[in-house]
Amino acid sequence: MQWSTAVLKKLAVCFFLTYGLSGCHGDTTLPEPTAYYEFSLENGTLEMNDGVHLAVTYYRPVAKTPGETFPVIMEKVPYRKDDFFALGDYEYGSYFAKRGYVVARVDVRGTGGSGGAIPASEYSEAEISDAEELIAQLSNKSWSNGNVGMYGISWSAFNSLMTAHRKPPALKAIIAAHGSTDLFYNDVHYIDGALHIDSYAHQIDTDNSMPQSPEYRIDEEYFQNRFDREPWIFTWLRQQQDSDFWRKESVKFKTPLEVPAYLIGGLLDGYRDFVMEVSETSKAPTIAEIGPWNHAWPEYGVPGPNYEWRQKALRWWDYWLKGIDNGILDEPRRMAFMRTGHAPATDLATIPGYWRCDKQWPVDGSTTRRLYPQTTKQLGDAPSAQGSVESLRYRAGAGMAAGGWWGEQTGDMAADDAHSLVYDSAPLTEALEIMGMPQVRLRVAADAPFYQWTVRLEDVAPDGQVSLISGAIINPSQRSSRLEPEALIPGEPTTLSTSIHFTTWRFKPGHRIRLAVSNAQFPMIWPSPTPGSTTLFPGTNTWLELPVVPAKNETSQICVLPSPDPSDQAPFGKELQSNGPVFKSVRNEQTGDSTFTTTSDTTWTLHNNKYYSTELYRWDVNDATPANARFRGERRNVFTIAGDEIDLSTLAQIESDATYFHITFTKTLRQNGGLVRERTWTDHIPRRYQ
Repeated sequence: MQWSTAVLKKLAVCFFLTYGLSGCHGDTTLPEPTAYYEFSLENGTLEMNDGVHLAVTYYRPVAKTPGETFPVIMEKVPYRKDDFFALGDYEYGSYFAKRGYVVARVDVRGTGGSGGAIPASEYSEAEISDAEELIAQLSNKSWSNGNVGMYGISWSAFNSLMTAHRKPPALKAIIAAHGSTDLFYNDVHYIDGALHIDSYAHQIDTDNSMPQSPEYRIDEEYFQNRFDREPWIFTWLRQQQDSDFWRKESVKFKTPLEVPAYLIGGLLDGYRDFVMEVSETSKAPTIAEIGPWNHAWPEYGVPGPNYEWRQKALRWWDYWLKGIDNGILDEPRRMAFMRTGHAPATDLATIPGYWRCDKQWPVDGSTTRRLYPQTTKQLGDAPSAQGSVESLRYRAGAGMAAGGWWGEQTGDMAADDAHSLVYDSAPLTEALEIMGMPQVRLRVAADAPFYQWTVRLEDVAPDGQVSLISGAIINPSQRSSRLEPEALIPGEPTTLSTSIHFTTWRFKPGHRIRLAVSNAQFPMIWPSPTPGSTTLFPGTNTWLELPVVPAKNETSQICVLPSPDPSDQAPFGKELQSNGPVFKSVRNEQTGDSTFTTTSDTTWTLHNNKYYSTELYRWDVNDATPANARFRGERRNVFTIAGDEIDLSTLAQIESDATYFHITFTKTLRQNGGLVRERTWTDHIPRRYQ
């Protein structure tokens, strides 16, 4: 099986130092190298209203004529631009600087090279307010033409959307890849409203505890602002239900965007739904593109086919930041990769399919097809007779075949389906293509006040191999209200509804459509606490609805996609080695034990300094005692700066019982082999419908 490298959310890309921008279809070509700008790489700070200085790295073109000014493209993340992200940042800062744009890379306050204390959590009021102030200051620089864009992948896609909602005057457009509009339902902490303990939560708490670059001073200010700050993982576990905490900056609960947005998603990324959500509601022009890859930019995401979208990004920035009318808004602005059904695999470089370019979503000619589970394990066009019942035993450790979140390549789903209710259509007599978010409704009952349901859409080949297409979790406590959860009444039927995450798929003739229903998706979702069983009632209130689109034909729009361009490599460092991530899942059907682990490490150099980072994560549960699930994370960063070795290691442990989460987080700091400081945080947090 394959765990998501993006399950590390925003930091996975950081860990492998392969972060950057990419490109999409376009009918223009890049200028010849002789037309490129020379550029300088400069480090500085900008002072906020409260006196805190934020660290900025500028990739700044050298003016070719006296008084020439440039637009500014800003990215703002906490991923340490001076060490973890330095190599990857250079590839994309240099790309845009050579083509006439100032790129300003900013560390979030309290992280990396920026001053101040670590914020209370992600996307804080301070972070978004800082972004507004940064935009204003950057627009007033002597070398700026007054127009600013924001861009980024994951974290910086999130805050680009959030900042755009506030409409700072100088912000003219954004580019957001793998973002989110809904921090409780579509972020890394609570997938579909269900608790997801991700290695990212441990990783970000470790890296944010490193000393401030580039001096790496270990002093009282460092301890107060970073090392001694309570890890964010405690904050997130105290917020187990939707609330103002999650909604404050979630774009979903605000007025539609009025800043133009170029949106990019991946069919194997956990955040892909945002592309359709924003493009359907925005009051400003949008471009929306969804490819076949994981949590990455299109020129290197896995699997391909890949393309160079920086060419289109330049045309986007030229239109909004330079005022060049290049016709970009006259072209089809909706593109998605239609995956052709293929055998399950975890290591495909590319997958079969084709690009659809459309003027709108849903595409012209779209329809829906509703299918009903039958008591004979079939999926039919008509509901079965009322009164039938299907029983499902809860096995807490089932679900590892689907991976760490709704993304990444997966192997055969037979292992997960063995512990699920499965319903198959008859073999298709002709191809069927879907694009969008399938809908599911289930009429269910349970023998305890809380379980979780998971639904998976799958493709069954004639030889019996099962490929995962997409899926979703249902937290039943939120069935009536996300803000006011309520328990199930044991034995009493209730109806649950959800949208399966955005997907595309071409079912081939002879293949079957499968709906799989389970109560476990380990380790993606923290197991619910009670062993027992649930019931599914086939009939009119239990169905799957597919978003069917017309197949490609001779009148379909043709997408012209340039191949990825080579990127400039940073002259001041290089990656020495990178191992992993290595994933391992073990399930013992006799004992009911399930274990999942992931390990990785990397080493790189910058300006004659050496950096090393390693991590190990493990999840455990037993079917007979699902309340007692466990997570353990270990991460270590060893930075050797001018011969001075700084060694920060952390250990996170989460154990649950029927009523509490028990959390321990320890930070240990050593310098040149000697212990400098060690601190442990603990808490016992009541479970609330998780």
